[in-house]
Amino acid sequence: MTEQSVTALKAGERARIVAINSQDSVNMRKLTVFGLLPGMEIEVVQTFPAYVLKIDNTQLALDHEAAIGIIVVKSQQGRI
Repeated sequence: MTEQSVTALKAGERARIVAINSQDSVNMRKLTVFGLLPGMEIEVVQTFPAYVLKIDNTQLALDHEAAIGIIVVKSQQGRI
């Protein structure tokens, strides 16, 4: 499976986080506090005007700069 940024996904697609790359330690801390950790499964709810990701029962809105550093492996047919 190919690793890609979460920004490459479309609304409705699911993926598993494999890494979070961020040069900003404050941004990195915010993402981890909200449960964006390697191994977590996410669903893209929307991509514009902000990226909205669903993690379990939580939805999180991110700007492009925060979202681009989230590296995922896309699910195939709803499964990982």
